[in-house]
Amino acid sequence: MPVIHARAPGKIILMGEHAALHGCPAIACAVGLYCNVWISPHESRQIDVQLPDLAFQHRYDPEQLADYIRHVRLAWAHYRRVPSTSSFARLNVSAPDHLIKCAMGEILLRLAPANWQGFVLRVQSQIPTGAGFGSSGALAVTLMAALSQLFRLTEADCPLEQLALAVERYQHGEPSGIDHNTSLLGSVVIGRRDAQGPFNLLTLPDSPVLLPPGTLRVFNTGTARESTGQVIAATRYRLEGANNPLLASMQRNTERFCSLLQQSRPMPETLRAVIRDYQADLEKLGVVPAAVARLIRSIENAGGAAKICGAGALTGHQAGALLVMGAEEVPQLSRYQRIDAPLAVAGLEIIRS
Repeated sequence: MPVIHARAPGKIILMGEHAALHGCPAIACAVGLYCNVWISPHESRQIDVQLPDLAFQHRYDPEQLADYIRHVRLAWAHYRRVPSTSSFARLNVSAPDHLIKCAMGEILLRLAPANWQGFVLRVQSQIPTGAGFGSSGALAVTLMAALSQLFRLTEADCPLEQLALAVERYQHGEPSGIDHNTSLLGSVVIGRRDAQGPFNLLTLPDSPVLLPPGTLRVFNTGTARESTGQVIAATRYRLEGANNPLLASMQRNTERFCSLLQQSRPMPETLRAVIRDYQADLEKLGVVPAAVARLIRSIENAGGAAKICGAGALTGHQAGALLVMGAEEVPQLSRYQRIDAPLAVAGLEIIRS
């Protein structure tokens, strides 16, 4: 069989992070940083995983992976019943091969053991981890796409979106669904969960990406001290309850931003105002460390606007992705890596070679 190569982009959330877990819309944009997965079958029943970015490689028995995912499923079910930082810790998300073992295990449990076969799996990614760029969502999509191709699983029997969501849950606990869907579909995605639970998606392939080139800049302030799942577990209670004013503000600002995105020429000052307002919501939620908040005040004082994009952080000096509009000359920004990658790129690609 030929080598199977799957490639999917990362993402940034433009608006709606955290609130999306409580029924509000989220708006995300695919970023031209890619996760790549290669799979080549071999005669042995063993599974070899190579992660050159992490200088990690390991060989697994399929039975070992099946047992691992059974344990993770139980841990996730417990977390869902009793969401807390301690129950989330049982998922063991910090292990370098955790999400990969989950993906392989999920696929194996969908097959008869007689159909298990060995292969070599290699992963390389340009997407910063733990920084709000959707590294785990892109990895979940590429892993499940490549494994589905290897084992000839049909979309009708095993929908790729559902497979990727299953794996994302084992990394983030209760993901909104926007990350892996943006990697899968590409472009600009608006996700909204209706009252019955399904996640409804709208892509905006003809959006003015969101403005003239260079209007929005993206920086990486560095990997957050806590994982996305830890941040969510520690703060989601602040958005719960009927008529929650913080959640209402986040929803209102997201809806405003969504309307502006679909205009041919949105007013820059209106966009800046919405970005500032949602950033204020995130600070009230407690997911913006003081050092990053000070940087954002400098940007605002220079006439610009900025917000973190993703889960943020509870402590430390880093909070992952930062979206900036205006304020070209703020010297503090020079400390951080600018992400010089195109926005609204295409989604998943599968290549055989």
